[in-house]
Amino acid sequence: MRYILGVDIGTQGSKGVILNEDLKIVAKTYMEHDYFQPYPNFYEHDVEKIWWGSFKRIVRRLLQQIDFSSEHIIGVGCSGLAPCFLPVDKNDRPLRNAILYGIDTRAKKEIEEINKVLGKEYVLNNNKQPITTQTVGPKILWYKKNEPEKFKQTKKIFTTTNYVVYKLTGNYVLDYTQAAFFGPFYNFNTHSWDQKICNLFKIPYKWFPSLKKSIDIAGTISVQAAAETGLAKGTPVIIGTADALAEVFSTAAFEKGEVTLIYGTTGIIMINTDKCPIMKELWIVPHPITDNAYLVAGGTAATGALTKWYRNNFGIIEQAMQERININAYDLLSKQAENISAGSGGLITLPYFSGERTPINDPLARGLILGLTVYHTREHVYRSLLEGTAYSFQHHLDIFKQYGFQISRVIACGGGTKGNLWPQIVSDVIGYDQFIPSSPLGAEIGSAYMAAVATGLVSDLKFIRRFVKNKESRCIKTNYENHKIYLEYYRLYRSVYENIKEDMHQLAIYSESSIKKEE
Repeated sequence: MRYILGVDIGTQGSKGVILNEDLKIVAKTYMEHDYFQPYPNFYEHDVEKIWWGSFKRIVRRLLQQIDFSSEHIIGVGCSGLAPCFLPVDKNDRPLRNAILYGIDTRAKKEIEEINKVLGKEYVLNNNKQPITTQTVGPKILWYKKNEPEKFKQTKKIFTTTNYVVYKLTGNYVLDYTQAAFFGPFYNFNTHSWDQKICNLFKIPYKWFPSLKKSIDIAGTISVQAAAETGLAKGTPVIIGTADALAEVFSTAAFEKGEVTLIYGTTGIIMINTDKCPIMKELWIVPHPITDNAYLVAGGTAATGALTKWYRNNFGIIEQAMQERININAYDLLSKQAENISAGSGGLITLPYFSGERTPINDPLARGLILGLTVYHTREHVYRSLLEGTAYSFQHHLDIFKQYGFQISRVIACGGGTKGNLWPQIVSDVIGYDQFIPSSPLGAEIGSAYMAAVATGLVSDLKFIRRFVKNKESRCIKTNYENHKIYLEYYRLYRSVYENIKEDMHQLAIYSESSIKKEE
C-alpha cells in the first residue's frame, strides 16, 4: 500500500493528514499556534517556531499514528497562509519574523508610492490586479526603508510554502499562482519576475526564486530534512500553493463557474474561469492545476476572526459552559442567535475590524455595528456579525457578475460550515444554495490530493472529482422570505460604508496616533 502526506500551515493553526491509495484518512492531527502583533495591524509569525517547527511536529505526530514505515509515503504536499514575506541571510537564517498576508497593513505608504511611480494603469496592465495590502511588493519596500541593515544582508525571500519546501529539499522554487501576489515585481503577462521593475525600485532580482506549477515536483527529502522530520530520504515533495487554493482543491471545484466560499479566520471567495480580465477590485491568479484557466478571488480581513473576537470578549459564559458541559462555545452562541430574526432587529455590521482587503481594498476601514438600542442583546450582536460577513460575500458575488462570470454552483468549506446558522445566513443573503461536501475537506487534504496527482497515486483530476462528488453533500437551501429581507439590509450595508468612509479613515488615523503616544 502506498500513502501520501499533506500539511497546511495556517494563520492560527496547522493540520496534517496521511491518505492511502483510496484517499481515505489513515492519520490526522492538528495543533494551534498564533500570530504576533507588535503593533496594531502588524501581523507576524516566528517562522522557525511556526512554519518549520509546526511542520516537523505535525509530521512526527502523524508518523506516530501509523503502523508502516515512512518509506511507504510516496509524496508530500504542503500549503500555507499566503502571501507572506520572509527575508533570510546568506546562511538561510531568518532576518526577522515573517510579515503576514493582507491582514498586515503596515505598508500603506508603499502602496501609494508604487502607484505614484508606476501609475495605476501600468500596474493593472502588468499585474491584472491592483497593488493592495495583499501584495508582497509594498512589504518589500517597507522592509527596505525601515530595516535597511537587514535589507543589505538579505539573500532570499520566502512565503510560507516555499520556505518549508526549501527546508525539505534545498530547492528555491515557488508556484506561479502565489507569484502573482508579488506585484509589481512579477509580470502576469510574461509569467516571470520583472527585472526592469526590480531595478527601478532597487530590489535585487536575484532574490526571487525560480517558478513552476503548483503540482510540479520541487525535489526530494534531503538527508537533513529526513533526520529532522522522520520522512524517508528521497521522498518527492511538490511545489505546493496557498492554503485557500489547496482548500478549494479539496472540494474538487475545478469546473468553470463553480464558486467556493471558505469560512476561515479570514473569508475567501473564488470562481473558476477561463477569462483573464484586469481586476480592479479583486485578485486573479493562474489556476494551480489547469492550463489556460484562472481563479478570480477575494478575501476579507476578518471572518472567523470576528467570531473569535466576540467569543473572547463577550462569550465568557459560553466559554465557561464549554469547559463544564463539553459543548463548543461557538455552538452555544449560534444556538442563542438562531432565535433572532433576519436583520438582527435592525442592526448592520460592517466587518472591517482589521481594515478590509477585497472588494474595497481599504486598510483604513474600521468595523461598525450600526443601529444599536437598549433593546438589543448579545444574541442580536452575534447574529449581526455573521450577517456582516454574509453581506461581504454578496458584495464579491456582485462583482463577479459585473465582470460577466456565470455562477453555476456554490460550494462551501472551512470551520464556519460545521454549524448550521452561519451558512444558512449566507445562503439567505446571497440567494444561492450552498453545497458542503461530506468528503474530508481542508487545505491539508487539498495538498495531499495535489501530491497524489503529481506522484501518480491517482490517475488525474477526474478521479479526485469523482471521489468527492460520490460523497453526498449537505445542501444549505436559501430561505427566500429571509432573502427578501436581506436585500434591503444589503442595500444599506453598501451605502453606509460609502457615506462614512472619510470619517472612518480619520478615526483610523487618530487611533494610530494615539497608540504611538501611549508607547
